[in-house]
Formats: sequence, structure tokens, C-alpha cells
Amino acid sequence: MELGDRHLVVQRASVGAKAGQPGIPGMPFEQFPELPRPILPAGDLSSNEARILLMLNMVTTDDLIDDQEYADLLEDVREEVGNYGHIEDLRIPRPVPRERGRTWSAGDGVDPAVAQRQDEAAGVGRVYVKYYDAEGAGKALKALAGRSFAGRSIIATLLTEDSQTTPPLDLVFAPQPDA
Repeated sequence: MELGDRHLVVQRASVGAKAGQPGIPGMPFEQFPELPRPILPAGDLSSNEARILLMLNMVTTDDLIDDQEYADLLEDVREEVGNYGHIEDLRIPRPVPRERGRTWSAGDGVDPAVAQRQDEAAGVGRVYVKYYDAEGAGKALKALAGRSFAGRSIIATLLTEDSQTTPPLDLVFAPQPDA
């Protein structure tokens, strides 16, 4: 494609392909096992017993650090997901507390990569919504999956109480001391 006085070359991304290697045109999507399938609502969800909505790509660690920004975010999310059913619980895990005005550095004694892995293992960046019934969770999934929030496309799925997740759901929804 010509763009101004230069040529723009566009190529479909291929996981595992080496730089400069052309893609395989005409190969069906099913034959690319390394490409993840999108999580989108499909089919009839009314018979599903899953009542926990998990949303990814909705919040970033930076959104969760400031107490006031976190409270506003929690209120906005609670208001939006409440439009689809009665909410039993809503959790947005926060990152490991950091000293005010400082970021992770070598002087803190905490490796930034280790801190990031700890946050990911704690579910930071995910939004968990537990509905009283599966119908509300299904409605929310259909309405929110693929929708844009703060310029990011929401990825959503439903979980049951016994779903195997990291962190485990019993830890995510564990009783919290009053703040």
C-alpha cells in the first residue's frame, strides 16, 4: 500500500512465526492451535449455573493504586454491572502497597518483575462480579464482553463457584476487614 512517498507493508500476526517469514494464506483458523480463541458470549447461557462474571483488560495496575481513583472505579463498575442483575459481591484486587511517591526500585529490596508476578497471582487487573443468580451473570456477559472501557476492549467469561482459577475464587471472595 502506498502511503505518501513510502510503501506500507501489512502482514497478519502469526504467533511463533519467525521475522520475515510469510504467513500461510488460505489456512483455516482451526489449524493454528497456538492462536487463542476469543472469549465471547455465544449460545444460550440460561441453562448455565455460572454466576461469577470475570472481566479482563478492564483495569490496569495504575488505575488501582490511588485510593480515590479506586473508590470511583469501584462505584462506576458496581453501578454498571448492577444494571444486569442483583450483585452479591464485587472484587477488584489491588496491587501490593507501595510507599507514597515511590515506585519499585532496586533500593526497595523488591524486584519489579517479582512484584508484578505477585500482583498477577493475586488477580490484579481482573474484575470479579458475583451475582445472586446465573441469569444476571449471563445478561452481563452478553452486554459487556467486547465493550470498550477506558479505551480497552473488555474480555469476559463466566465462572462457577468451583472453577479452578488463580487466585482461587474462595480467596478472591474471602471476607474483608472493614476499611
